[in-house]
Amino acid sequence: MTSKFSRYHIYFLFTLLCIIGGTTWAFQKTGLQGSLPFWSAGMRFLIASLLIASYLFIRKQFSFSKGVLIISVLNGLMYFSIPFGSVYWASLYLPSGMISILAANISVFALLVNRVFRGTPPSKGQKIGVVLSLFGIIYVFGHQLFIKVNAMELIAMAIVLVAMFGSAFITVQVQQKIKTLPILTFNSLSMFSGGTILLLSSLILEDGNRSFSGISLFSLLYLAVVGSVLGFWINVYLLKHWHISKATAHLFISPVLALYVGFLFLNETLHQNVYLGTAFVLAGVILINLKKNGRSSPVERTKQTSSNYLSK
Repeated sequence: MTSKFSRYHIYFLFTLLCIIGGTTWAFQKTGLQGSLPFWSAGMRFLIASLLIASYLFIRKQFSFSKGVLIISVLNGLMYFSIPFGSVYWASLYLPSGMISILAANISVFALLVNRVFRGTPPSKGQKIGVVLSLFGIIYVFGHQLFIKVNAMELIAMAIVLVAMFGSAFITVQVQQKIKTLPILTFNSLSMFSGGTILLLSSLILEDGNRSFSGISLFSLLYLAVVGSVLGFWINVYLLKHWHISKATAHLFISPVLALYVGFLFLNETLHQNVYLGTAFVLAGVILINLKKNGRSSPVERTKQTSSNYLSK
């Protein structure tokens, strides 16, 4: 009964993370109108980090050490500031569909890094699932791939791919230490360091309005509270209990789901290839999440050894 409950519980969190990811794409698009990209992203993470830190200080649960600080700063740099900064910058030169495809490669890189540095091979179903999901993403956004390739566009694509590889690398490193990390403290410090770097980059590189009002303020608060505090907590929770290919599979679903959110709430049109592409993505994610034969799932193994969830 307990294992069945935990299985439903973690799949619910995965589904919720996909929905959060899909809606944050829409809020980023609307909230960035008239706002500075680096400044908006930096403020989002700064607000989220301060909310988490305030909660921990009130409950006297803020757990600080040199080791936690080092891994948090590295995660802030490689998971938050560099990937978000590169994606925002690349948006000046590449269509959003191309960026979605490039960003989805983080799941592929995570499998490779996990195999090379941890010696943990994915199952055959997980490998096929990643390929199917990536194909589905390419099929959905295929109409945006026909760009006039010039030097700046090639540089932008290369920078996004390098940033995604770095994000996959630090994700694997975090997963190795995740059972000993005070999760909320780690999230707070990571977002604080990542947000600070983005804000400093904005002061150096961006000129314009740094205030928020109306839709930009609402989007900022939604991205900070729901997208960052809740979304990244679920993300780390999944990393703690699942194989990395399963924990990062939401990156395939969220960009596609964002198209349906745009259709329902932003009066955007859907191309026919979206429906078939969605089917490929879902089929791939189902394969990624299938349990290996003869082995208990990571959730079940965790339940057998510990009943403590992310209480810190």
